[in-house]
Amino acid sequence: MTNVSSPQGTYFEADGSKADFSEALHSWVTIAYELLIQTAQKYNRTLTYKEITEAVQARSGIRTKMLISNWSGKLLEQVAKRAAEAGEPPLTSLCVHQDGTIGDGYAQAPKAVNSDPAADVEDLAAQHRLLCYQKFATDLPSDGGVPTLTPEVAAVRNRRTKNFDRQNAVCPTHFMELSATGVCAECD
Repeated sequence: MTNVSSPQGTYFEADGSKADFSEALHSWVTIAYELLIQTAQKYNRTLTYKEITEAVQARSGIRTKMLISNWSGKLLEQVAKRAAEAGEPPLTSLCVHQDGTIGDGYAQAPKAVNSDPAADVEDLAAQHRLLCYQKFATDLPSDGGVPTLTPEVAAVRNRRTKNFDRQNAVCPTHFMELSATGVCAECD
């Protein structure tokens, strides 16, 4: 008899019986692919890893006790391959961490035709997301849109820029940063 109250590993939600992970992954890829296309239909929309992994499990009826970080990469890798084979833009650029970042692993993602190979990973993902929106979005701006960082990443970059702009004055003689009083310790 299957212990429904404490399923282990990957299992069918309906009865708690064990499910083969590779078969579950195959089901999840199909669902994730469609979810990402739906996400791309709204300009500048993204999904988090948590949202996509919860959605694929809920829609498939197959769940896993594995940590998201132990299987979400496999899921998105398979989605990326499927999108590339179908000639779709990099749909996995639409999936971000809770903090809005794409993650360092995305640097290994296939480069899109119109993307800058020297761009940092967040800028690269923004370029790829724009390609997705240009193909699927029903609310794309009339100018075709622009690559956009997630609001969270943009906020962090704006704070960094503001902090950089607030540098203290430097003594022209000793090239030392002045104290809060504006007086050079060496000139005193």
